[in-house]
Amino acid sequence: TILLALYLLVFLSLYYFNPTAGYKTFIFFAYLLLGVVLVGLLIIKPLLSMLKLGKHLSFDEASIIIGDHFSDIKDKLLNTLQLHKLAENAPGNQLILASIDQKILDLKPVPFYTAIRITDNRKYLKFLFIPSSIILLIAFIAPSILRDGTNSFFKYDEYIAPKAPFSFTVLNKNLVVTQGDDLTINLKLAGDELPAEVYVEDGKNTYKLDKKTISQFNYTVKNIQTDKKLIFKGGGFSSAAFTISVKPRPELLNATATLTYPAYLAKKQEVIANVGDILLPEGTRVTWNFKTGKSNSLLFILNGKQNILKVDDDESAFNATIRNNSKYSVSPKNEFVTLSDSLTHQINVIKDQSPAIRVEEKPDSVNTKAVYFSGQVSDDYGFSRLSFKYNVKENNKTVRSFSKNI
Repeated sequence: TILLALYLLVFLSLYYFNPTAGYKTFIFFAYLLLGVVLVGLLIIKPLLSMLKLGKHLSFDEASIIIGDHFSDIKDKLLNTLQLHKLAENAPGNQLILASIDQKILDLKPVPFYTAIRITDNRKYLKFLFIPSSIILLIAFIAPSILRDGTNSFFKYDEYIAPKAPFSFTVLNKNLVVTQGDDLTINLKLAGDELPAEVYVEDGKNTYKLDKKTISQFNYTVKNIQTDKKLIFKGGGFSSAAFTISVKPRPELLNATATLTYPAYLAKKQEVIANVGDILLPEGTRVTWNFKTGKSNSLLFILNGKQNILKVDDDESAFNATIRNNSKYSVSPKNEFVTLSDSLTHQINVIKDQSPAIRVEEKPDSVNTKAVYFSGQVSDDYGFSRLSFKYNVKENNKTVRSFSKNI
């Protein structure tokens, strides 16, 4: 009866007053605690006594209670117990045992069940009838009060706003954004009575929405970093909470390039920090090293060819030998987002030019069999060796070949 009456009070107060989630949580657990206490005291404790698992009445205490209900046997019952104690001290005394048997025969005709007066408990039924009748009446006349109040009770960790004469509808297909992005929320009201102004509760701040038509409003949330709960308010009513979910933005924190030049250039490796556009000699091997955040892979595009790079411990790498002018871009990825706004960088290649050789032939003015050669050799990176080679021909056929390093 107590729990039923409290339940009636609880769901009515939750329906009409719409308390906060914190207050509802207190009510919910206080009600559960009270229920446990009442069940323990009024049901479990008497049951344990019946099963003799806890503290129970002694024979003397029981005889006093029975004597109060049957005064004509009070003395007989007390005498029987006294004889029983004497019999325990003198188990072989047949006279005492016979006296006990006689007392038991005298007590058998007594209808002990008459001590239980069920009619005395009927007076408590009215206390059960009153809350039960009110709950049934509400369930029949206004079932929404019982349904909504009970629903609010079990959803103790949620704030449930009172029903407005109009509805708040967010027209956005979803409220999912990438970390750092902006989101414009399109809100529509529907109902017979619409408020002239609508506000949004964003954390501890409240902002007025831009009104587009009599029933449509806009609000832009900028630079969203974490999940947000927004509650729209208008005409003294509030909407349910709308949650903006934020997906982590993959980040490219740093990029370096190690340039390994062709051996013939005899140049040491070079490391370029914060690499972007690159100018390098033909045949240079480039190793890119990337530092990422919130990423599980990188999309590296070199001259239109896509390469998916695995990220381990926020690091990744890629290498290629560059022989022609090229373009590349890097886009970090995770399970939610692939960034599409990565910059494209240019690789300009300095081509390795072939050596230039100019040779002049001069015959000896004295010795007709002697010929002198002179000339000029040049190369963009210099040269390490020059060989003079010639062939001796007879009848247009090479008969001998000679080679000499100069």
